[in-house]
Amino acid sequence: MDQLGKVKSFIKEHRLLAGGETVVVAVSGGPDSLCLLHMLSRALPELKLNIVVAHLNHCLRPEAVEEASFVEKIAVDWSLPFEMKAIDIRALKSERRISEEEAGRLARYNLFREVAAKYHATAIVLGHHLDDQAETVLLNIIRGTGVDGLAGILPCRYEDGLKFLRPLLCLTRKEIEAYCTTKGLQPCTDSSNLETNYTRNKLRLELIPRLESEFNPRIRESLSGLASLALKDRLFMENMTERYSLRLMRGGGNKTAVERDALMVLPEALRGRVLRRILEKSGLTEAPGREHTEALLGTLKEGRRGWIYTLPGAVHIYHDGRFLRFFKKVEPQQLSSARIQLVLPGRTVIPGKGSVTARIVKPDQLTWPPPSCLAYLDYDKIVHKKLAIRFRWTGARFHPQGASGSKKLKKFFIDQKIPAPERSSVPLLTAGGEIIWIVGKRIAHPYRITKETERVLLLEYRVFKKRRFKR
Repeated sequence: MDQLGKVKSFIKEHRLLAGGETVVVAVSGGPDSLCLLHMLSRALPELKLNIVVAHLNHCLRPEAVEEASFVEKIAVDWSLPFEMKAIDIRALKSERRISEEEAGRLARYNLFREVAAKYHATAIVLGHHLDDQAETVLLNIIRGTGVDGLAGILPCRYEDGLKFLRPLLCLTRKEIEAYCTTKGLQPCTDSSNLETNYTRNKLRLELIPRLESEFNPRIRESLSGLASLALKDRLFMENMTERYSLRLMRGGGNKTAVERDALMVLPEALRGRVLRRILEKSGLTEAPGREHTEALLGTLKEGRRGWIYTLPGAVHIYHDGRFLRFFKKVEPQQLSSARIQLVLPGRTVIPGKGSVTARIVKPDQLTWPPPSCLAYLDYDKIVHKKLAIRFRWTGARFHPQGASGSKKLKKFFIDQKIPAPERSSVPLLTAGGEIIWIVGKRIAHPYRITKETERVLLLEYRVFKKRRFKR
């Protein structure tokens, strides 16, 4: 099978392109990207793609300006839209304090996304090939990797609503160069590919040739084959991870929770993946790395309660005996100083929480027993006091209905099994600084309804519902 036949088969096998899409093709001017652009725009007309050519000038080499002009001429000659940007990669490297390779990749992908947004493209097509795949797998092994890393470069990856496609992963560099020769294409040569001060170039120019000569003359194909096998395992594990994370995850954001026993009963190979996926879905943080995941799972095996772990990004994990709760801890001083005057009669909004509606009624208008969202208070006992919504403060005390006296608010929260992560954000209705209702939980005993009550302050708490947007 010739090069074009291989690429057609690869596209079909991995369902990369259906036909008729608008795509951004990344073109540096080298053999790989020029071969890719020729195949998609000239040799595969049946795909009927709307192609936009994108090129980044890294401002690293004197010949970079000529290369940009070369790519632009190709695009014009082949009647394709062309987008180019010049970015000083060395300056970006210093600004972000990252390597030159990372800075170049960041700049390129930012450009591709910008162009995709401008032209409403659904995919970005890149020229990575079989040799790149072999180098990536070998580099991942050297650095230490799991199954996902052995899968190397994915033929198709989804990110931010875009597909990143690599249809040349089935071709070696030699096959690509032969295609360019056959089609009369004259690509540019990037002199930086011959420098060994880049890790990947050292692999390409020194390590892989030695492995070929001394151990396996087909090491590139072997590593690429390993990636293909690992990809199947990775896709299976990702499918199982998604299934179990959806099944086990409760809530979202600062209300994210997962039942500890349900997580720990999963096969060990799935536990870490499911935990990372749940954290991703929570929106609190990116998925933690292997070191943090293993440390957290080790702590879970011990069955400890209370605060058990803190992840990067100030994401705290609390075990209440049954559930693991994930949240970004709210500093007490952020809420303890907040005071929201109660609107009476009327509706008081508690930002991010809900609303309290207050009105004055007669005792015979009440329905018993009241649900937890309602509170009945003797209005004449608080009529001359300032009513306000507050949050927990140091030294706060509360006299629960039915109790013989007051207790520390913290002790009440513990008795009610309110998880520590949630305590600082529980709204409290106060009268002259005294807690008269822990909103949605319990009223204060001195302000309960009695036979002598003539007017009732009726309060209704409604939690804000999360909006669901149609996709």
